[in-house]
Amino acid sequence: MGIHTRRPGEYARPAGRILLDDHFEASGEFYASGAYYHQQSLSGLPAQQRVECELVPEPHNPWDARAVALDVDGERVAYLPATSAKMWHDVVRAWNAAGFAVYTGAETNRWTTGGGDRFGLTLPKWDWRSLLDLAEAAGLRAGWEAAMADLTDEQRLALREGRGYDPDESAVKALWRRRSAHPLFSWGAKRDGDLTERMPFWYGYFVRERIREESEERRERLWFARSVKSELLRAFKAEIGRRRARDRERSLVQRADQDERALRLQREGRRVAEIAAELGLTHKQAENALTRARRAAGVVSRRPEDLQNERRRQAAEAVALKRSGMARAQIARAMGRSADTVDELLKDGFFYEAPEDQPERLDLARRCVGLRGTGLAKEDVLDRLGVSRSQALRAFRDASFLEADVRPAR
Repeated sequence: MGIHTRRPGEYARPAGRILLDDHFEASGEFYASGAYYHQQSLSGLPAQQRVECELVPEPHNPWDARAVALDVDGERVAYLPATSAKMWHDVVRAWNAAGFAVYTGAETNRWTTGGGDRFGLTLPKWDWRSLLDLAEAAGLRAGWEAAMADLTDEQRLALREGRGYDPDESAVKALWRRRSAHPLFSWGAKRDGDLTERMPFWYGYFVRERIREESEERRERLWFARSVKSELLRAFKAEIGRRRARDRERSLVQRADQDERALRLQREGRRVAEIAAELGLTHKQAENALTRARRAAGVVSRRPEDLQNERRRQAAEAVALKRSGMARAQIARAMGRSADTVDELLKDGFFYEAPEDQPERLDLARRCVGLRGTGLAKEDVLDRLGVSRSQALRAFRDASFLEADVRPAR
């Protein structure tokens, strides 16, 4: 895995450096990939300490032509996840070619398993707006425009119609044939799929960005940002912020009015489905509106027992409608729920009536009851059931049903 991008004749090791922490706002964090294969290098770093990693693109990597490695003091320690690498590869290569190495802060991790100590690396999640600015400053936007200029009007129109997600094959082939004229962009390897799947990430993104700019009059804003002095630019951004704040405030007022109407209708005896129809909302939106309204009014949230009873009532209603001769679509309309939700309600209803008729589901529910009785947290119980998450969540509901049935009456 010790593959480096800087081969003879490519370009010299960058003399300058860019530290992403100085330009980006972290919105979270994630674990680097490939640390398992670089335990020796990571073990030499102090645990739970901040280090600076250089992002090293690897266009010659036989497993991923758009890989981005992470080096600490010249030693390979990990990789960016493949999805992130597709976005970062060309950005880092462009800055390297301009004479700048790209670094990011990271935190080393250490934990102990049955096989001994393991080491990893935690990276910050960088905000998208900063990455876009970095890409444009590196010349990728200009490079994309040059690549688009090589296409015919019909091919450019076809790319727009696919919005960069489902590009026209003839346009992609034309870009592929001209790839040597646009070395800023890296194509995926054959193992990644057909040409549309191997197309550089930024080709598709800038198509979408151009469409968005035109729909939001972004072209005028970009011209303004590049031509006026920094003081005027800050004033412009401040005004945009004030407008957005006013829009948000107006939206919150409208939502609060809608929530109050929803709660008033419920107090008049209306069902959630009726409230949704009255307000032009989906069933889920109506439930959310009622939750917000109750919270704002200081109404105590519904207890888990109440929610379980409501689920059983809805399941019984769905079964009754089914036995009356209604089809699934008719039941969905009558209850104001989706067809998929009706399916789940019917399955629950038949189980609640006669659990013994579904021995596999009953056995899973009983296992869940036993695990809950040990005091485990919900997520731990779900993991230990050894089934899909949807099956585990259903078993958790079924366990509540079984426990409620054996609980003595008060």
